[in-house]
Amino acid sequence: MKKHERIYREILIGVLNKTERFTQLELSKKCYVSISLVNKVLKNLVEIGAVEIFPMQFRVIDVSKILFYWAAKRNVHKDITQKYYLDMKIIEIEKSLPFILTAFSAWRFLRKSVPFEYNQIYIYVPESEKKLFALWLRDKPVKKGHENLFVMFTDDRHLIEASKKKVVPIPQVFVDIYSLAGFENKYFINDILENYPIFKISLE
Repeated sequence: MKKHERIYREILIGVLNKTERFTQLELSKKCYVSISLVNKVLKNLVEIGAVEIFPMQFRVIDVSKILFYWAAKRNVHKDITQKYYLDMKIIEIEKSLPFILTAFSAWRFLRKSVPFEYNQIYIYVPESEKKLFALWLRDKPVKKGHENLFVMFTDDRHLIEASKKKVVPIPQVFVDIYSLAGFENKYFINDILENYPIFKISLE
């Protein structure tokens, strides 16, 4: 995942937490990136009418533009390091995972239900937990077949710290699902937007 994606993520998390104003310095520290990168990202967001910049700070004026701008650029497939077919039910795999859930599984965990059935699990595994993942996988029924477990090893400290109870933040859930192919995606995207109307495109 590219460093500038941390900035989109942190801004969107802030909006969900009702943050009204952000500072470039605070954003750079939270995201572990340079202020120059923050300013570059903000310049792009100003150009699409998503944020308004003031001296030393800025505010979001259209949160949906940030979310969909990021979603259109997100590419989960480039981050996938390993993939497997585990001869287990999806829900059984999810229950056994000690790693960070995203996409469909994350939404199931957060909502306790899903708008459509799915057969793929996407997880983030911190680089520091590679050995733990190998141990977890060792006794699992890995077979030949259509992969149903997609693993993304990551050193993105911001993502790891922002994830709660082994689930990525809502904005990350959305953009990761948006980046995937499959007809079930639209059901999940619509469900997220229904539950988080702040992300819906405003026509006002």
